[in-house]
Amino acid sequence: MIKHVGLICYFLALLLASSLACDASQTPDSGHGDGYSLYPKLPHVTGHIDRVNPQADNPRHFKLLAITDEDGTNWEFRSDGWVGVSVGHLKDHQIQGTTITVWYETQPDGSLLARFVGD
Repeated sequence: MIKHVGLICYFLALLLASSLACDASQTPDSGHGDGYSLYPKLPHVTGHIDRVNPQADNPRHFKLLAITDEDGTNWEFRSDGWVGVSVGHLKDHQIQGTTITVWYETQPDGSLLARFVGD
């Protein structure tokens, strides 16, 4: 019983923290950082999350992030570390249907490496 209460408190605290951290009325250059200032020369795309898979060795970081932009184009990104938001926060966006913006680099093999993700 005590384990269940602790688990419920943990999830409620997580839900509260994620709702406080994300305000839909914010401008595109606000949120969890400013990708426009941090990476002004990198291409970026905004869309809705289709899938987010965590890295096996660090579940806060994603291994794969798939989004669809407003034109219906599908994008897949990988990461090699922290990109400004956690997998849990991205899952919140996926559930709520809110958009994210991804600043990325195209790798020599053609894959897309996310450098920053913002609200």
